[in-house]
Amino acid sequence: MKNLKSVLIDLKARQTDPAISVLMPTHRTFPDNKQDTITLKNLVKQAEERLLDTMDKREVWPIMELINAQVDAHDHSHNLDGLALFAGADGANIVLLPFAVNERAIIDSSFATRDIVRGLFDSVSYFIVVVSREYARLIHAYNDRPVHEFDRNTQVQGYPFPIKNNSLYSTSGHDRSQAPSEDNLLKEFLNVADKSLQEIQGKRGSDRLPVIVIGDARNVALFKELSDRPDDIVGEVTNSPDLEADITALVADAQPTVDLYRASLESKAMDQLGQARGADRLLTDLSAIYQAVTAGNAERLYVRRGYIQAGTIDADARTITAHDDGAAEGVTDDVIDELIEQVQAMGGDIAFLSAETLGDAAPLTLQTRY
Repeated sequence: MKNLKSVLIDLKARQTDPAISVLMPTHRTFPDNKQDTITLKNLVKQAEERLLDTMDKREVWPIMELINAQVDAHDHSHNLDGLALFAGADGANIVLLPFAVNERAIIDSSFATRDIVRGLFDSVSYFIVVVSREYARLIHAYNDRPVHEFDRNTQVQGYPFPIKNNSLYSTSGHDRSQAPSEDNLLKEFLNVADKSLQEIQGKRGSDRLPVIVIGDARNVALFKELSDRPDDIVGEVTNSPDLEADITALVADAQPTVDLYRASLESKAMDQLGQARGADRLLTDLSAIYQAVTAGNAERLYVRRGYIQAGTIDADARTITAHDDGAAEGVTDDVIDELIEQVQAMGGDIAFLSAETLGDAAPLTLQTRY
């Protein structure tokens, strides 16, 4: 799966009109994913018809050739929970998403990225490192859903996952007690696993992912001790019943630890919110938030998870007026998404918080830079 933060940056940089966005929920397993092929082609057909309504067919055909080449080449057996196709005269690409999106085809002057922005910032994306005496595995997951397990196709200078330990010659407790060098051999192996992990993390640039380590208590402790970046490790699981289980089972084993990590993030965000309140740098009025965001004065937007608000946006007056009917003419169905997208584009942070964590605090609060 592509790095979604990099995808967003690339889409923002693309200058193409029209910008075609096709989004749809997908299925991970057969036979459900058979219907994804039909749904994608139907949505692409909708997009083509809309293009032909407003453009000359000689302009549309080259774009559709780019789109259809991607659609025909896509293997739906690798689908996750959502799919996005972004296309213009400059090219077309398909992005797999580890969260569901609403089905639609959109023709606009910019790409429809709001679902990705909200899904990305409202998720915990992380690595699971599985360590034993015999091997090390690496899994990428979002929330409670696996994305993929790294395999021999991963290009690393060191050792690609899964990494097999060929140094230890015995699994017998008696034999191990007779092998004084075993600790050193095990440490060398775990060090190799960490080096491969660090290489993969390094390829993500500043977007390093938190790491959860799964294994028995001894191996987990050794891995953490040897890690070049122990600050990346946010939790551990030492009671997983089967380290050779499929990735769905291992991600499930990690969920209590993921929940604790998410709670720690929310606690940190609430501390930041409290500090900003003390410094008188919080805004809760929609128009005041909009004005600060458009002026580049947005450090962090705190959003109650699941919060949406319909409204009208007046760019000239720099105001947002809330409405009850998101389907009314001239009304944006969710101005919160608009604000999230703009804060993210300006380099600000987004913090999604549960209703329980927020308590009586406003469902939308902006922490200003000054």
